[in-house]
Amino acid sequence: MTAKVNSDYPCLITPESIKDIQQLAWMEVIDLIFLKDAHHPDLFKALKGTAPRSVICQLMGIRYLTIKGYCRFAGISQSSYEYMQCKFELEERVIGIPQNMNWLSDVP
Repeated sequence: MTAKVNSDYPCLITPESIKDIQQLAWMEVIDLIFLKDAHHPDLFKALKGTAPRSVICQLMGIRYLTIKGYCRFAGISQSSYEYMQCKFELEERVIGIPQNMNWLSDVP
């Protein structure tokens, strides 16, 4: 584990607002990310697309949710992040072979 969620903001045992509940939930998500050491481009996209920016930035101790800030928080280099991004994109593509193989059963 290279970083830890910024827990300078105390959470109540009984949340008093939606923001408290969101903060607790996203804190658990971030903790699980570090538990599984799962720092990759899809995770960044998911955080950027679904996490409330103010909450996730507060927990990560960053001002803006950028690739650079995420990499710093995750303890990975930006070049490693970019390498993983390219690797995932290449693995998703199957060159020259249809993804649906149903056409094989149509052969007489």
